[in-house]
Amino acid sequence: MSDDNDVYTVAQFREHQDGYGTRDPDAAAHAGIVRDPLVSRYLAVQAEHYDPDQMEEPGQMPGQARDLEEQRHIRSVAATETAREALSNGDMTTLKHLTGEQDQRADISGMKAISSIDSLIESPAPVIVLLGEMGAGKTNMACLIAQRARQLLGVEQVASNIRSLQETTEWVDHQGEVRDGYVPNHGTLEEWVQQDGDPLDHPQSQKLFIGDEFSSKAGGSGKDGYLTRQKMGPLVYKIRKYNGLLIYIAHDESSIHPLLWRLGVIIKKVSKKKAVVADRVSNGQLRDKRFEVEGVPPTDWRYNDKEASSWAWTDRDEEEEPDPDEVAYDVALWTVRECKQDGLTHRETAQYIPFGKSWVGDRWSEIQDGKHTGAMDRVRAITA
Repeated sequence: MSDDNDVYTVAQFREHQDGYGTRDPDAAAHAGIVRDPLVSRYLAVQAEHYDPDQMEEPGQMPGQARDLEEQRHIRSVAATETAREALSNGDMTTLKHLTGEQDQRADISGMKAISSIDSLIESPAPVIVLLGEMGAGKTNMACLIAQRARQLLGVEQVASNIRSLQETTEWVDHQGEVRDGYVPNHGTLEEWVQQDGDPLDHPQSQKLFIGDEFSSKAGGSGKDGYLTRQKMGPLVYKIRKYNGLLIYIAHDESSIHPLLWRLGVIIKKVSKKKAVVADRVSNGQLRDKRFEVEGVPPTDWRYNDKEASSWAWTDRDEEEEPDPDEVAYDVALWTVRECKQDGLTHRETAQYIPFGKSWVGDRWSEIQDGKHTGAMDRVRAITA
């Protein structure tokens, strides 16, 4: 028979095992539940070597091995048998491990910084961009904001390219397959955000996507940085259209598309506990600062902060220029106007669109002559 302290320690271990703690757990999700040593070792090795990005279709794979259908089924069967034996034998230690100690999880509701964070998300379809040096707590801040958005706005669908994030939600793709919320590429994100159908014909669930440093592989430059700057505008437009919220962890100020800050705010983490909130970026600098947030608390959403996130803009080597009737074309025209009004050169403006500086010059002249008002109106209808 176990004493109360022994049982309490077992319950704490279950919470640590599930990711509710200050340290990342070393033990796999099945530890203590799957009692067969060979099956347990098989699941542990599978979890250690699992990498969805090595699969043929990463977007159809869960972010972690623990969410594979095979692992879930094995854990479910094992948990049933383990619970049956524990109940039969009066094994309170095992039963306490199975139930955990949920009142030991973090509670952030009374923290001072929460009211400031809440004010940023209590508006329809916000876009929040997070900047900061490595180790400043950008991912923690992103998850904290998402956690509050779920509570305040009734967010139903959460997805991310953060592979280890455990608070993402399942969704059904166009083939009727149930997928977890790990979204590692642009194509999967487009399908996820459009899962409810055309917003003119179908009500849209409230969605939230956390995007972690889409251009980090290239350090904000090279092909990944180029694609990030050019594809981000149309992507933001589409997320907004389908009742989505975007929390984007950016590499630095230079990788932020103008449409991002037009729809929301910029948060720069200057340390783990402090952040500066501003309305826009101009010439690579924060402008129109609103306020500072002190004492940023830890989120109780679970992820591995030592893990590098994955992202792919395309599976093709060649990128096609958008047709004039596509969303990307409208956004490109809108971007030309905004960048030129902010004083950027043709060459600097071309970094944010899928066209060259000559195209920028031609379109800017046309915009100044009063042309392309339809494109501006279409973008304004979504961004207003």
